[in-house]
Amino acid sequence: MVEYPQERSKTTTVYAGVTWDDIVGAAALAIGLSKKGFRVYIDLPVKEEFNNLRIVRSYAVGIQPRNGVVFSSSTSMIYSKVKKMGYVFRYDESGRGEILMKISTVNSVAEVVREYLATINVDVEIPQQILDDIIAMNNGGINKLSKIGRVIYGIHKIKNNDKNVRLLLYNYAYNSILTKNLRLPQELLTLYSEYEKALKIVEELVKEGRYMTIEPYKVAIISSKYSDEFVSSNVEYLRPFVSDILSQLCRQSNPAFVVYEDYSNVHEVRVCVKYSTSIVKVVDSIPKDLVEKLNIVTAPTSVTIEFLNPQEATLDNALNLVNQMISKLSSGTSRE
Repeated sequence: MVEYPQERSKTTTVYAGVTWDDIVGAAALAIGLSKKGFRVYIDLPVKEEFNNLRIVRSYAVGIQPRNGVVFSSSTSMIYSKVKKMGYVFRYDESGRGEILMKISTVNSVAEVVREYLATINVDVEIPQQILDDIIAMNNGGINKLSKIGRVIYGIHKIKNNDKNVRLLLYNYAYNSILTKNLRLPQELLTLYSEYEKALKIVEELVKEGRYMTIEPYKVAIISSKYSDEFVSSNVEYLRPFVSDILSQLCRQSNPAFVVYEDYSNVHEVRVCVKYSTSIVKVVDSIPKDLVEKLNIVTAPTSVTIEFLNPQEATLDNALNLVNQMISKLSSGTSRE
């Protein structure tokens, strides 16, 4: 086995990405490295911390060198749903990476970790039920989750950016792998009730029409700065369901809009379209004089628009952008 700098020191940190799959993989890796004599620290960064995250002489699960993340003398393990492949990367001191392993027999990053540990002669068995639930989550098969999987899914859905909750989930994964006891602690069951509460709040928002109609389009506003007290006081419950709310509005309006206040309290605009509407048409509705101030990300049925300057990402500016886009869409005009 190649001896890497972090292995000589016998002290290392394992960083976990944002998903439950990443957390389980990080727990398995920490257990495996501990068996090899490492003193292992765990880091569970939240979304804001990825913008300036340096991973040095450490391991990462589900994290790649993008969007501000920098690697140096470190190892990263990821799973690509698109390619249906697992990868282990090694990054040198300059941050240049090379592929150490490509694995086609996995469906999760937790399994990538398990395969990696096998190459260093460490056997870490992850309970099959946990793996089955992870694979169902990765593939969108939420209806295939076990009872425990549904609880984990709900907690992660509403609290994935809460460091304390991420640590609770990590500890549960770690202990489950060690003991094979999958019984959920009361702390997690209590958190699941928050998920059920959030579902009811989302349902009320949609059913009671707590969104704007700027003819002929629907615009939901998820912001603590919004004048609707129901929305502003429930942002923490609504925020994790922005994509779900937008999807529901898209059934009534094509396109549909959401103005969304993220965890950094900056606002962005998300647009959903049905396949009968061209994404190009939506992008062309963005005012020409604003384009240079925005980061515009497109997908087959959606557009995400972020302000490059966070100080400009106010609710008023986001709503003004939506109004200008709707005006152009309604008139059938677009940028030249």
